[in-house]
Amino acid sequence: MSGLVVPIKKGLLKSGQLLWLLVKIIVPISCLVAILDYYGIIESFAAFFAPAMSHFGLPGEATIALLLSFFVNFYAAIGVITAMSLDARQITVLAVMIGICHELPVETAICSYTGLRVPVSAALRIITALCAGLLLSSIYNFF
Repeated sequence: MSGLVVPIKKGLLKSGQLLWLLVKIIVPISCLVAILDYYGIIESFAAFFAPAMSHFGLPGEATIALLLSFFVNFYAAIGVITAMSLDARQITVLAVMIGICHELPVETAICSYTGLRVPVSAALRIITALCAGLLLSSIYNFF
């Protein structure tokens, strides 16, 4: 039994550190989005991007989540998504797009070590994410 104490303690410590990291990212972004929404800034931003996002079956506000996931990380996008009211279909389309094309600066730099040029890697991921979003949205609309 005493052999389990050290691994459990390490696991709890690592879990606590990860939880704190997520809280430091998600809570401030959620609060910022709520403040921007309160002052109508999100509404203006959403209205501008609504025509483009409608092709994916998403509201204009989803652009914020996509851009944050593309250039920051998943957790920043989650902070925005939690502040929005999306249905399961919209969350699925958004999640697929985010899953394909997240953290572009970091991941394209990693891909460059394989010999793939950075602009090509970024373009492939963005185009694939957009095509997957369109395809999934079309499938949802068909059924």
